[in-house]
Amino acid sequence: MELIALDKNFIPVGPMRLQYFDLIWNRKYYETGQFTVQIKVVNYDKEMCYIFAQGRLELGMIQQMEYTEESETVKLSGFFYERKLCDKIIYPTFERYGTRSSFVAEAVQAYKGDIPKLQIAEYENSGEIVMKQETGLTLEEMAHTTLQVEGKAYRCVYDFEKDIISFEIYEGLDRTQSQMSNNFVTFSKGFHNIRNVKAKNDNSACKNYFLVGGKGEGEERVSVVYDLSEGGYRQELFIDGSKKNYNEDKQTLEEYREVLRQLAMEKALKYENIQNVEFDADANAGAKYLVDYDLGDKCDIIIDAIKQSYEARIIEILETWSRGEHQVTLTFGDKIPTLYEKARAN
Repeated sequence: MELIALDKNFIPVGPMRLQYFDLIWNRKYYETGQFTVQIKVVNYDKEMCYIFAQGRLELGMIQQMEYTEESETVKLSGFFYERKLCDKIIYPTFERYGTRSSFVAEAVQAYKGDIPKLQIAEYENSGEIVMKQETGLTLEEMAHTTLQVEGKAYRCVYDFEKDIISFEIYEGLDRTQSQMSNNFVTFSKGFHNIRNVKAKNDNSACKNYFLVGGKGEGEERVSVVYDLSEGGYRQELFIDGSKKNYNEDKQTLEEYREVLRQLAMEKALKYENIQNVEFDADANAGAKYLVDYDLGDKCDIIIDAIKQSYEARIIEILETWSRGEHQVTLTFGDKIPTLYEKARAN
C-alpha cells in the first residue's frame, strides 16, 4: 500500500511515496479505526499531520510520534479522520422526526463547525421513521450509536484530487447465500481461506428487558418498556431518560415516548449476547479482499470444530505489513446463527 504524508493544509510533505517497514491499518465499522506506521528518521518531517493511502478510503491523523535513537526510526500513529467528530458536541438539544440517517446527517451538518473540508455527501434516506433527540453527546458517539441500530455506519472519505472530505452514511453489502443480489462470500476451512480461528460467546452482561424512565416522579413518571425477551426469561435493566426534554408546546406525549424508545434501542446494543469470530483470512483465496468483500459486508462463516455457522457482518479488518508480507485479520459481529448441516452442504 502506497502512503503519502500531508501537512496541516493537506499538502504533500516529505518523500512523495513514504517508505515504511511496518504498517498497521486497523479499519472498524462501528468504531473509529486507527493506524501505526514505522519509518526511518531520515524520511520524517515535523510538518507531517496526515497519512493518506493511495486507493483507500481512510485518512489517518498523526496524533503520536515516537523517535528511537538506537534504531533511528520514527513511529507515527493515530485515529482515522472520523475521530474529528469526537471534537464536536451536540448542544443545545437537537431534535428531529425522520430517518436515523437524516438525523445523523443533519446533526453533523449543524454541529461540525470548523472541521476542515468536511462536506455531507448524498445518502440513501431509508429506514424507520423515528422521533429522536440528543444533548451533550459528541458527534462521533451520536453517529455510531444511532446508525448501528440499523446496521449502518459512517466514514469520512478523502478525495485527494478534489481536496474534499465527504461524510458518508453507508451499509455494507449482503453477500450471504440467503440473498441473490450480490456475489456469495463464505469463510471456512473447507474453502481454505481462514486460519487461526477464535470464537467467543459471552452472555454474562446480557440484558433483554429495558425500562426507560423519563420526565416526572413516582406514578407520574413517563416510562417506556423495550422488551426483547420474546416471552422468555427477562433480564431487566433500568435506563434513566430524565435528561430527555419534553416540551408540551412542540411535541405530543407519544412523540416523547418515542424519544425514550430510541434511547432504549441504542442502549440495548451494549447488553447483547456477545458472539465474536476472529480469524486470519487469505485475502486472495477464492473471494478477494476489496474486490469481493469489504468492511461492513455480511458473509457466511462455517466453523466445523464447534459445529457452528453464521451470517455475520465484518465489523473490523486489521491489516498489517511487515517485511513485505501483508496479513488480513477479520472480526465478525451481528451474528445470525444458521443451520449448520445446511451450511456445510452448501
